[in-house]
Amino acid sequence: MPVRMIAAVQVALIFLSPNSSMTQTIPAHGCVSYEPSHVTLQGTLVRKTFPGPPNYESVKNGDKPQTSWILELQESICVDEDKAQPDLNPQQSRIREVQLVLPSQQFAAYKHLVGRRVTATGTLFGGITAHHHTPVLLTVLSLKEAQRNNAVIVGQRARFWFSVSSSCFRASPSRPS
Repeated sequence: MPVRMIAAVQVALIFLSPNSSMTQTIPAHGCVSYEPSHVTLQGTLVRKTFPGPPNYESVKNGDKPQTSWILELQESICVDEDKAQPDLNPQQSRIREVQLVLPSQQFAAYKHLVGRRVTATGTLFGGITAHHHTPVLLTVLSLKEAQRNNAVIVGQRARFWFSVSSSCFRASPSRPS
């Protein structure tokens, strides 16, 4: 068996193990980066309501509700500090939720995906205002329902698609057609 295939199988077994965690298997230098790098994340798309103006404290006490779409990640991720803007985009670890930023017209186009496992691609930036409800946000370039029969190792540096069947195991550096 070629060395490359053995390495791919070992990586797959780590990530497909029920006790594995992406933060345990990817070293600190394996974190994703803030914009302009494109990243792909996979998780469950949920709607959450947060208190908005005037006090950003409690909808029950009169603050306007603000509904945001949050991507609940399958595995936590880490994000490297942006060396050019460390105050705006600091290093983050153990991120399990990412707020999605979309143009308003796209919410209607994608509302059928709420509650489903999705794959989102875009650029990351740090939360800095009261309207940002997670430490890291994703400006969405594409959003689609996740493939049911493939496990995705997410990131910008290495992305492998794994297909497991009763007869074979296949790893490829790009999505199978």
